[in-house]
Amino acid sequence: MTVLVVRRAPMKWMDRARTYKVLVDGKQRAEIGDDSAVQIPVMPGPHVVRLTIDWCSSPDLAFDIAHGEILRLECRPNASPLLALLYITIWRRNYIRLEKIA
Repeated sequence: MTVLVVRRAPMKWMDRARTYKVLVDGKQRAEIGDDSAVQIPVMPGPHVVRLTIDWCSSPDLAFDIAHGEILRLECRPNASPLLALLYITIWRRNYIRLEKIA
């Protein structure tokens, strides 16, 4: 089974009560809350994943997944309370940190 696993790190304040939408190839495939994980079955081959919340998002993350592979990603808000205004305006496409993990 070819699976994309997205884990959301627990946070004390930022976005704790809100969910992120998980988009794979431009289509919403799941929602993820604080300190949780989702498993999304995908077809082998190239894909692009992005997380969104309101008008903010993560940068696009492109990956190529082989048959039977499990790709693990982790996300969390990039913003801190002191920089939140910048992250919801100028840096809105970097509001969520999304990275591959081992």
